[in-house]
Formats: sequence, C-alpha cells, structure tokens
Amino acid sequence: MAIAADSTADQAPIPAPDEAAGEAGKTPTHPDRGEPNAEAADEEYEEEEELDGPAVEAAEREKIDAVFQRLADAPVGIRVHDVIIQGNTKTRDALIEAEAVDLIRSAATVQDLVRAASIANARLRNLEVFDSVHITLDSGPPELPGTTNVLIEVVEAANPIVGSVGCFSKPEEFDIRGAVPFGFYNAALNVGISAGMVLPLGKGFLGSPSSVPERFFLGGHSSPVCSLGGLTSLLGFKTRGVGPTEVRRFVPSESVMDDSASSPGQDYLGGDFAVSAFADLSFDLPLKLFRDAGIHGHAFLTAGNLAKLSESEFRNFSFSEFGRTFRSSAGVGVVLPTKLFRVEINYCYILKQFEHDRAKTGIQFSFSSPM
Repeated sequence: MAIAADSTADQAPIPAPDEAAGEAGKTPTHPDRGEPNAEAADEEYEEEEELDGPAVEAAEREKIDAVFQRLADAPVGIRVHDVIIQGNTKTRDALIEAEAVDLIRSAATVQDLVRAASIANARLRNLEVFDSVHITLDSGPPELPGTTNVLIEVVEAANPIVGSVGCFSKPEEFDIRGAVPFGFYNAALNVGISAGMVLPLGKGFLGSPSSVPERFFLGGHSSPVCSLGGLTSLLGFKTRGVGPTEVRRFVPSESVMDDSASSPGQDYLGGDFAVSAFADLSFDLPLKLFRDAGIHGHAFLTAGNLAKLSESEFRNFSFSEFGRTFRSSAGVGVVLPTKLFRVEINYCYILKQFEHDRAKTGIQFSFSSPM
C-alpha cells in the first residue's frame, strides 16, 4: 500500500543542505532596485542543478522519515474526503463499497486508515473475483487540509471459471469439477461429476463376479465439495444405502423355534458402474459475526446411481433406464469451517429413491476434511 508523499503537506519543506540561511539563496523579486536579473537566474539554475541526484533523494528520505516519526509519536488526525473505485467493468460498485467504503470512512486517524485499508484489501481479495487489489492513500483537495482521497484499483479476473480434473486411487475412476464465483455476497457455485467402472480381470471376465471391495457404493454424510474423488457422496442417503440389493442370508440359531422371526433385511451389493453429480451454491450469511468467523450458508443438489455389469449383466444395461433410476436429494444448510474439519448442518430433502434405498428427509450432520 502506498501513501502519497503529498499527503504530508502540513510539514514544512526541508531546505537543501547547502542552501544559505539568509537572503543570498533567494531569487530577487524587484529588478527595478538594480539587482542583476541574469545573475539571479543563473544562481537559481545552479541551485536546481545542485539538488539533482543524491541531494534530492536525501531530501525525500528526510521527508519520509519525518512522516513516519510523526506517525510513531502520536495519532495523526485525518478525514477521508472521497473514495474512488477504478478498474471494475463487470463488478458493481455497490459490492466493492459494501466491503470497503464504510470501513475506510470510519477511520479518524492516519494509523486507523492504514489498518482499515489493509482489512478492506483482504475482504476484496476474499471475494475471489479480482486478480489484484491495490488501495492507495493520496492527499485531499488543497482547500481542505487534513483530508485524503482513497483510490481502490481492482483488476478483474479474465476468466472466473476454475476447474480441475484428476485420476484417483482407482485408475478406472475420474472426477471433474469447477467453481464459478459471483459478484455478490461472496457467493460461488461449485459443480462436479464423478464416474467409475470396475470389471474383473482374467479369462471370461464378463461372466465373472467382480470383487466386492472394489465395487462402488453410494451414500453417506461426507460433503462432495471438500475434496476430489467424491464419487460415493450422496447427501440424505445412508452410507452404502443405494443400489442393487439381495436378501440377507439368515441362519436361525438352535434357540430360535418361532417361525415368526424378524425379517433378515437386505444386503447392499454395490455396483460395477457408478455416476454421481452435485451442485452447491455457497454464500455469506447476513450477520457480520458469522462472516468474520467464516460461517456461511449453502444450498445443494446431489444425484447418483449404480449398476451391475459383471456376470453378463452388461447385456441388460440401458443408459435410458440408468438415467431414469437416478437417486437425488436437495437441501440447505450452514457450514462451520474449523482448522481440523468442516462441519455442515444440513436439511436434506429426498427427491427420488427406490425400494430398499435407505434415505431420510430431515436434519443431517456432516463432518469432512477442511477444504
């Protein structure tokens, strides 16, 4: 951050080291009194030449040192005359003003103004819509001593869309996602899609069963936003609570003699082919206390599905049927970021589920690794 040198205009100019204290160094102003005009002009020109180079730099350093010494000794009163915003062609002035102007105008001393400008700079950078932010303090109008103008210069991001593609622990899985920041309430839209497929190896693999640990399972409380490789996440559904099932094998003990024993339930088999997707809109909450703590709100939509391909089931696979049987959920929530983990308190509403799916509309707590 730069403070313009002329913002200290109330200080007396520092004379050149070799300038005489008397009248010898002054330019005559009354040529009619017989003073030689040509000689006076030559003396003034020589003075300017002597102040070139190191002498000028030394004088400027002395002025700057005097400014910092004054700031260190006691608070220096100042009033912000105007705040000028430049460089924003797509971002509205109101957004920048909401983050910076009131804070800057509240400063009553130079020291407070420097701190306020630093905080405002950090706030504008946290919006993630600017490549750079510069805040400069300059002198106010000459007729208003003790005032300053504040110039906020921003460089907007040429392309606000960011994305990443990766291949993770399973070579047959991929995850692609992107984020689009908006110019209001620190809002951003995160979207992503993941897919994976696994088939058994060896001769006749299309007719063989796949390994259960290698299959894909959907459901759980982990946030799809936090990390790449989020193929399993499907908010509102229980862990491993989606997909093909079979009746759980039930072997009654010798002590069980009643034929009305409870139902054995279902085993979730997972899938050889899986697809999941999400969209998450995050935004600041209206209370300043929440914003300062990083607590924010979000609205989300998640969807996903599984299918079996092994044991010759690929012959029965249909993309239209696969799309029709997608499970989905939507909701809103509050995100509490911490250094150790990210906590989400979400209200999940199940949009689509099928028989034997384990899902529930209601409040859900999510704990994930921090972003």
